Amino acid sequence: MTSPLSSQSGHDRGVSDLLAFTLTFSIIITGIALVTLGGLGAFDAIQQGATTDVAETSMIGFAETTDDHIQSGAPRRTTSMKLQGHGLSLQASTLNVTVDGRSTNISTGAFVRETDSGTDIVYTSGAVYRVQQEGLVVSRKPRFRCSPGSDSAYISVLSLDGQTDFSSSSRVTIETAIQNKTLISPQAGKSPAATTVSINVSETAYPDAWHRLFEQELSNWSDHAEPHTYQCTSISRAVVHNRTVDIRTVT
Repeated sequence: MTSPLSSQSGHDRGVSDLLAFTLTFSIIITGIALVTLGGLGAFDAIQQGATTDVAETSMIGFAETTDDHIQSGAPRRTTSMKLQGHGLSLQASTLNVTVDGRSTNISTGAFVRETDSGTDIVYTSGAVYRVQQEGLVVSRKPRFRCSPGSDSAYISVLSLDGQTDFSSSSRVTIETAIQNKTLISPQAGKSPAATTVSINVSETAYPDAWHRLFEQELSNWSDHAEPHTYQCTSISRAVVHNRTVDIRTVT
């Protein structure tokens, strides 16, 4: 015959086992939910990062294609680009170049690819920047050379002209065509003799990106007393070219 005490003890063990099972099951379900949510969040972050990397690669490809206008004087070039819903815009941007006191403003434009993650990939005058909340990254340098060892400075500026304000989820073609070529320095018929070249980036679309470029990538250029200005000294000659190309988006 079962005693009341034994019956009560068995009942308590049953309740305890049920509570333990329920608690364990709840912990497992909660863990699965957290891992799933965390995994989805991580997946989204990885996907956004990959998409941004593709966008950066496409803009570097654009820079290398348009560089043909500078290197070989190619009259026209096209670049295919899958936008993945990103936007393209052309923003105002101006470089000021001064050679031995003679100053010239060059309207370069900034070609910007705006991604869904809030990161901008910027092409301007041969340089490519990755502009994001975490900071700035120089993805490609422009053709700005300061060579005190060879006593020379060489600056080749590619300016973009036209109107681009475009967004698409499909592939588009970016077409560039040379409008004009200008030898800014030396002036026609004059010697390229020069002792100092200065570049002011205060009127560019992304002056902080230019600052990062000069500070980390263009070591021979030194800070000038004037803010946002960098100079090349200890030279005997300087050449500054400017090519302007028309840019348009073809769907």
